[in-house]
Amino acid sequence: MPTRIKPVTIGQSPDPLIDGILKFSLGGFGDTQMFGVLARRPELLKRVAALFGYFLGGEGGLLEPDLLEIVRLRGAHLNACTYCATVRLIPVQEKVKAKESAIGVTDISGMSKAEALKKVAPVQFDQLTPRQAVAVELVDKLVTDPHAVDDAFYARLKEQFSEEEIIDLVVASSLFTLAGSFNTVVRLDTDQGGAYPGVLNYETQPSEAFALA
Repeated sequence: MPTRIKPVTIGQSPDPLIDGILKFSLGGFGDTQMFGVLARRPELLKRVAALFGYFLGGEGGLLEPDLLEIVRLRGAHLNACTYCATVRLIPVQEKVKAKESAIGVTDISGMSKAEALKKVAPVQFDQLTPRQAVAVELVDKLVTDPHAVDDAFYARLKEQFSEEEIIDLVVASSLFTLAGSFNTVVRLDTDQGGAYPGVLNYETQPSEAFALA
């Protein structure tokens, strides 16, 4: 099914900055749909795009984009965001591809979050660098229960990252989860005739395991 909220496409906005952001999205992710929907709220898009540019576009973030892409993909699968799990950060795609099996990349389309948490494969930590391994472990904890980041794990985190880098890592991981929640709610599809297969499949029934009384 098409995205629930019709996105703005390249060339439609009278604001050249919005058009530039959509082109940035196409070059970075090979798709414009998420930023296109957010372009319905232009000032919001400008702020969200600035964060994505900071973390993934080489515009000032402290962490290497390929590490953050590994983190993004792991979180996408655990959160069962079909769109997030489908698109790739184009500039580091080939570099990250060799790590995809190690972080449990699989077809999670049509899964609920509860199903994804059960079915996504455990991380093969020996296939990752020490920084990548602890960053992915952090994402698993953030997705399932942030309280699990206890003192012992935090000490391990500090062995690989400075405190400033930890701030970036937690904020970036939270940004990716925010995007995943947004994309799932609007049932984000990919650009028609674009780089990815269209008509993405999302679970449509609430999970009993996560239902609130």
